[in-house]
Order: sequence, then structure tokens, then C-alpha cells
Amino acid sequence: MASARFRSRLTGLVMAALAAVALVLGMASAPVQAAKGRDDLEKQRASNQKQLDQLRTDLEGTSKALQEAYLKLETANKELPVAESALSVAQSEYAAAKQEYQETVASLEQAETQRQDVTQQLSQDVALVEESRQSLGSMARDAMMGNAAASSDLMVLMGATSIDSAAQDLIAAGAAARTREAVMAKSQQSAAANKNRKARLEIVTEEIAGLKVKAEAALTKAETAKAAAEEAKKVLDDLKSSMEALAANLESEKASAQAEEAALEAENQAVQKQLDEILAEEARRLGLSDGGGGAPPATPGFFGRPLTSVSVSSPFGWRVHPISGSQRHHDGVDLKAGCGASIFASAAGTVVSTGWGGGYGNRTVISHGNVNGRLMFSTYNHQQDGGILVSTGQKVSKGQKIGLVGTTGASTGCHLHFEIGVGAATGVVNPMNYIS
Repeated sequence: MASARFRSRLTGLVMAALAAVALVLGMASAPVQAAKGRDDLEKQRASNQKQLDQLRTDLEGTSKALQEAYLKLETANKELPVAESALSVAQSEYAAAKQEYQETVASLEQAETQRQDVTQQLSQDVALVEESRQSLGSMARDAMMGNAAASSDLMVLMGATSIDSAAQDLIAAGAAARTREAVMAKSQQSAAANKNRKARLEIVTEEIAGLKVKAEAALTKAETAKAAAEEAKKVLDDLKSSMEALAANLESEKASAQAEEAALEAENQAVQKQLDEILAEEARRLGLSDGGGGAPPATPGFFGRPLTSVSVSSPFGWRVHPISGSQRHHDGVDLKAGCGASIFASAAGTVVSTGWGGGYGNRTVISHGNVNGRLMFSTYNHQQDGGILVSTGQKVSKGQKIGLVGTTGASTGCHLHFEIGVGAATGVVNPMNYIS
């Protein structure tokens, strides 16, 4: 009977364990989904950053205050859906962690109940063993004192006064023997059950210790996830509340930037006029009458890279201004480079201009002289303060270090604005068609 009860309890433990495993497997999709959500967020942030970097480049030539205001608002606009997704992911992670903790606590409570049951059954088994021991001891005392029920069958027959009394004594002796056997069997069963329950008690106790550790870890995880969800909610709320102020600031900067941009454009035109005068003088010196633009006559390999590695962040040609929506021509290419990176002469020539170039910042212009009957030149713009390493009139060779990358003038970040032209400031061509 005890063995059957043990099997029943063991079956219950196994079924409970299987149920717990099923619950854990059912929850597995939640962490997987959360991990996927985090991956998607990182991809979205990387995409947003790439778009903002391009936008920063496209804003070149715009008032710096207006650039800053517009970039802040666009950053907020792009971050808003990311922040909403981040909150959703954080809330999902918190819900999953909270569920994991609750299920672990439930398993712990179940294990505690099992330990109480096993402990109670163990106490009952101990009582049964003690009761059996006392019964056997009583029988042994009766036998020692000559009790007929405890004596052998032969002694019963020898002491009988008649056939009837002998038969009655034998029946009593048999009943006593069967009682002894039953008590001994009961005692052995209780002892065996006692041993099994002690083993079960050790297993359940060990399980409880493990569940307590797991519950503590799950609680910490849930609390961390809750704090992350609260922080994500705060970030989203702060972002939403700041967007109205950012939009208002942009409108204010638009109004004040108009005069500044007009002044900048006027300065740029003056700079280009000066360059035209310099190039015209250079053409006369070389005996070249054609100062116009047109397709460059340079052969492949004549021009080299102005940077160690070339990566275009903004190409040559027409582009739409992000704020005004107007079309503007980009007279060169913007090449990615870190602040202070070395700039090299794209071809051999003579430095014809160095110094401040308005929106072009610190600028170097190199004349490459008569190239197949045409005057060609190159310009290197936005160099850092103190980063112009050559002087006007200096001869330079192809690949010679002439400056350092910066972000002066109407620039939104360190890069090199590089131009190649023919004959006049307006004769710019796409440099990427000619540098090797």
C-alpha cells in the first residue's frame, strides 16, 4: 500500500515537472521576439543615422543655426517611431520576465507543499514503525511469561487437559502467530516507505533550494526590465514634449536665417569672382585665350586621389535643399574624412590661392596649367584652421600633402569638398570621372 502511494506521488512530481517544462517552452517565444525587436531597433537606428548623416551633408551652405534646428527636429522625427518600438520591446521584456518570476514562485510554492506532504507522511511512517516495535515487544514479553498464545504448538498440546481445550489453545496460538506476522510485515512496509520518503525529501529540498535561486534571479530580471520600460516611457514622453519646441525653434531660425544666407551667398559670389580673376590671369600667363568650361581634356590618370581613400558622401550635380525645397547645384563632391586627415594635391601644379573662401571655409586652389590646350584647376575646401600647408605661388607635385581636413565655412562636419574645373569658377566638372 505504501509502495503504491509512493508511485502515485512520484507520478505527480513527474507530471508537475513536465507541466513546468511545457510552460517554459511556451514562454521561449517571448525572449526570442524581444531579441528580434532589439535587433530591429538597432537596424532602424543605424538606418536613421545614415539618413541624418546624408541630410547633414545636404544642408551644406545653410546657416549653421538653421542647420542645427532642422537636424534636431529631423532627429526627433526619426527617433519617435524608434522610441515607440523601444518602449514596446521593453514592455514585452518586462511582461515576459514578470511571468517567468510568477511561474517560478508558483513552482516553488508547489515544491514547498510537496515537502510538507512528504514530511507529514514521514512522521506517520515513524509512528507506525514505533507502534509495530512496541507491539512486537509486548508479544515477546508475553512469550517469556508463558502465555499459551506465544508458546509453540507442541507446548500447547502437552499442557492441554482435554482434546477440546487443546484444539482451542491451538486456534489461539495460530491467531497470535498471524498477528505477529502482520505486525512484522506492517513494520517492514513502514520502514521501507520511511526510507523512500527520506530520499524524496532530500530531492524536494534540493529542488526548493534551486527554485529559490531561480526565483531571486527572475525577480532581479523583472525589476531590471521594469526599470528599462519606465526609462523607455520617459524617453518617449520627453521626445514628444520636445518636438513642439523644436518645430517652433526651426520656424524662428528660418526667419532669421534668410538674411544670413543672403549674406553668405553674396560672399560666395564675391569669392568665385575673385577666383575667376585669378584663373583669367593664369590663363593669360600661359597664353591660353579660352577661359570657358566644357569637358576636361585631361587623360586618365592625370588626376589622383586627394585623400588616402575616397568615399563620396554627397555627389556632384543638382540636389534639392532639404529645408527650402529649392534646387541647388553642388559644384564638387564631398568626400568622407576625419578631422585632421591629410589632403594631397590631385595633380602637379601651382598654388594660385589660399585662405578664407566664405562658405568654402579655408580653401586652397591649385592651377594645373595647360592641359591639352585648356587651363585646369582643383580646389580643396573646408580645411581646418591652420590646416593649409602650402602658400600662394608654391609649386606642388601630384600626391604632395597640402592640407588637413576640417569643417570650416558652411560645413556641417569634417569632410573634404573637392572640385575640378576648366578655365573659370563656373567651369566645374564631376571630379569622380577623372580621379584614379
